[in-house]
This record gives sequence, C-alpha cells and structure tokens, in this order.
Amino acid sequence: MSLVNKGDAAEGASADRVEKADRVCKELAALAVKALLDEAALFPKPGLVDPVSQGAHSDMDFATLVRSAAALQQGFYECARIGYKSAAQAQPIAAAIRKRLRTAGLALEKAMFAETHGVNTHKGAIFIFAYLLGAAGLLSGATQLDGIHSVVELTETLCAQVRVLAAGLCSEDMAGVSAKRTLTHGEQVFLQYGCTGIRGEAEAGLPLVQRNVAYLAGLTHLTQRDAYLYTLLHIIAENKDTNVLFRAGSTALRDLQTRCASIVKSGATGATLYAAVEALDVYCIERHISPGGSADIFAAVLFCRSLAGA
Repeated sequence: MSLVNKGDAAEGASADRVEKADRVCKELAALAVKALLDEAALFPKPGLVDPVSQGAHSDMDFATLVRSAAALQQGFYECARIGYKSAAQAQPIAAAIRKRLRTAGLALEKAMFAETHGVNTHKGAIFIFAYLLGAAGLLSGATQLDGIHSVVELTETLCAQVRVLAAGLCSEDMAGVSAKRTLTHGEQVFLQYGCTGIRGEAEAGLPLVQRNVAYLAGLTHLTQRDAYLYTLLHIIAENKDTNVLFRAGSTALRDLQTRCASIVKSGATGATLYAAVEALDVYCIERHISPGGSADIFAAVLFCRSLAGA
C-alpha cells in the first residue's frame, strides 16, 4: 500500500471512530431522556407529578417535566462524550473525569432552569445521569459493554464504573459544608440527618439502582404499568429520600416508607393497586411530601433496562 493510501485509510478509520462516538453518545442521551419521560408518564404516583396530577408540587406539571427533559438532551450527550473520549486514555483518571462531569452537570442545570423559568424539575436526575452517562460513554468507548445482554449484569458493570468515577465524592463535596452560609437542600439534610443522599448512592455504585433493576426483572408476571409502579414503591420503601427529609422530616419519611412497603406486600394489581396509590398520593399532597429522589432512582433503573435492550 502506498503512503497516500495508508494516509487515506487512517483518515477513513479516524472518521469512522468519530462517527461511531457521535452515534453512541446520541443514543445514550436519547435513552436518558426517554427514561425521564417514562418516569414522568407513569401514573398514579405518590406525591409526584404525572399526566393527571401535580402531586405535591404547585410550581410544575407534566408538561413542565416534558419540556425540561427535552432541554437536557444535548447536555446528556456531552456527559456521554466526556466518558467516551476518556476511554482512549491508557489510564482514565476518575478525578479529572468527575471534574468535567461536574462542569457538564452545572451547564445542564442552567439549561433546565432556563426552560422551566427557575423551577427545579430534574436537578437530582441531572446528577445521577451525569455519572451514568459518563460511565456508559467510557465503557462504550472501551467496548466493555459489548456482548452483555443480561440487564442485571450490564447494570452491575455500569454501576461499578460509576463507583470508580465517584470515589471520594462525599468527602470532597461535604468538606467544610458546616461553615457555608448558603446551603443546598442536600447539604442541609446532610448536616441535620447525616444522610449523604444521591452523592452517597453514587459513591457506593448505585446499590439502589442495582437492586431494583433486579427486582423489576423479576416482575414479568405483571403488566408493565403494574411492574413499574411496584418498582417505584419498592424504591421509596427503602430509600432515605432527601427530598422527603427536607420537606417533611424523618418521621414522615419512615411513615411513607411503611405505607409503600405495605402496598408492595399486598400484591394488589390493576384497579386495586391504582386506588391504593391514588390514596397515597392524596396523603402525600396533604403533607407536601414528594419522593423526588426515588423518582430519579426509578428513572435510572429504566435507563439501565433500555441500555440492555429490555
């Protein structure tokens, strides 16, 4: 082969790699947006926005969530690209990737607030999906997801990479928080209850996501709607949801967890299940309770399923 032909071949291969990276990252971003939309579309839900109820929220509705999710697609693409490009490095440095994901996450928050006119619709979801997409991009770029067809195995692989990327995150973010004048909701909950929330979940490798991907995979005897509702309730029942802690305190959280666990234990399906969840929605609205952190975990579960083709 001549030098010219070799050069042409190299350029062609490079173009193919760029095209593949773009395609993969677009697909990952689209799956993330779809997961948010599927979570929003599920109804009824306790205290959460859905197509027929605003839940415990007076500042947003289903249309707000749809617009917000759509506004995140480009930023989600950037998160996936950060991970994909890092795969080309001999030894990707987690701290450097985490720094770039944080910058991308802040840009995503800005896009969200611009679309919703200042309403926090997806801040928690942005955090968790920045890590999921960064991890998925990195693993895709390194072809480490190729050949994995089991949704449980794929989720374990993905969450193991999230754990690597988020190593040291809690100590990094919470260092000196007690001396800050202005605190985020998550920081306030950390100081009051010692709960690390989604930061701790990410640093631990998203164990709630892993357990509930496996839980949902075992509900094949149910309709998709019922299986999704059971999974959401199962998440709420075990999640130390910082949204609930911030809004209503630890006693309200324990009560909500107990009520969700009771519905799960009942085995109700169809109209009986929906009536029970609708009653729980009324209970949450009356007490201004919204398990938004659990909704973010549920969306992450749906993303993992879609990634595995489930």
